[in-house]
Amino acid sequence: MDMYRGAQTTYQIAYHMVWGVKYGKHVLNNTMKQLLVTRVKAICDAYDFHFYCLGIAPNHVHLFVGAPPKVAPASIAQTVKSIAAHELYRTFPQLKRQLWGGEIWKNGYYVGTVGEGQTELKVRRYIANQEKHSPTTIRQLKLFF
Repeated sequence: MDMYRGAQTTYQIAYHMVWGVKYGKHVLNNTMKQLLVTRVKAICDAYDFHFYCLGIAPNHVHLFVGAPPKVAPASIAQTVKSIAAHELYRTFPQLKRQLWGGEIWKNGYYVGTVGEGQTELKVRRYIANQEKHSPTTIRQLKLFF
């Protein structure tokens, strides 16, 4: 993680975020994964978030991201999830048949801070090794930088 500087602030803040597909459905295929990588990177650039890496399984997403201290983790999750969902529905309208109710993502999410106890390397390894933790449900997890 890099140290960042604002007008009057110096910071080094990062989060490990995880959110799932509604109803636990395994719908994220390789084409959708490529779109998500492109869009999440673009969202991070547009909103001044610091993209570190993204892990995508068929039924959930791991995002390692940083942001200025004025940006709440809830705001990061809401922004990334809503824009990514909009893009997925726009590009893959067939998702609406599998995920009724107009929502791709579950409402909740996990967020953990990265600091002394939870180092950057640990988070990167955890995301990269998800396949080993649950091989029956996460066979296709990919890590993107």
